[in-house]
Amino acid sequence: MNFSYLKMHTKLFVILFLVSSTTVLFTFYHGQNKPLSYADWYDVAGEAGITLMTLIWIFFTLASRPSGKVTNMLFGGLLLTHVSMLLDLIDEFLTYPASSAWLTTIESIPAPFGMVIMSVGLYWWHQEQHVINQQLRKTERYYREHSYVDFVSGLYSAEYMKMQLQHELNYITGNQGTFSLLMLDICQFSKFNHRFGAVQGDNLLREIAQLVQMNIRNGDLACRFASDRFIVLLPQTQLQGANTIANHIQTAIAHLAHKSGETTKAIYPSIAICAKQYGGLHSYQDILADLSLSLTQQKRNAA
Repeated sequence: MNFSYLKMHTKLFVILFLVSSTTVLFTFYHGQNKPLSYADWYDVAGEAGITLMTLIWIFFTLASRPSGKVTNMLFGGLLLTHVSMLLDLIDEFLTYPASSAWLTTIESIPAPFGMVIMSVGLYWWHQEQHVINQQLRKTERYYREHSYVDFVSGLYSAEYMKMQLQHELNYITGNQGTFSLLMLDICQFSKFNHRFGAVQGDNLLREIAQLVQMNIRNGDLACRFASDRFIVLLPQTQLQGANTIANHIQTAIAHLAHKSGETTKAIYPSIAICAKQYGGLHSYQDILADLSLSLTQQKRNAA
């Protein structure tokens, strides 16, 4: 939980304080104190506990989320529920004259509205998490392992790809499946680095890594394989499908208008990309060597 989020919600805490204090002052202004002997302390304990829990839920909701419409909906629903619980608790200690008897009538009204608003907020939260999970599945096929992240590109490293290749080989050996791999290389990347510097080179790597991720499917895995090489694992994919994805990646990168520094002049990078299909009768070392050799030969033929 990131308690730094609380700093984003100062206005919401002010609203919570104003609404709660206004509710208390308004009811005590219109009501009259009951003798304590009239209080049902079991009800008091239960209602006080629920009122306190709504405050705790509000606190942890705001501590867990940045500002935005989903957070506002959750806060609004919880606040209305809190008002109902607070009115119900205060009712244990006050009686109202006939002119203010309506306060007893409306004490349960805010809660249903609050629950409806909260339900909408929870649905939006579900949609938000669905989008986030889709993005995570593109880079984290089975579990999060940050020690294998390449922090320049934001993708996983070659070591992580080797682990997942071995996992894939074990799977298809038992299930008689197949998979494909893509390997791509940025053309003349060393010249780009020499001309514009390592910082701009890293920026270009990040941009290309993002385009690769945007053009693969959920369940595919993209990693940075070497300095200017990337590799993509396509589970349960034959060569025809791999070539289609390779074409999408190549087209996207060909339209990348990279700008170095303050200049408005765009540089359009190009890549060499190779797609191959494999079965379960190879080791991951042989597969990577074969794929790397195929890409090198393809570059030589294109030169």
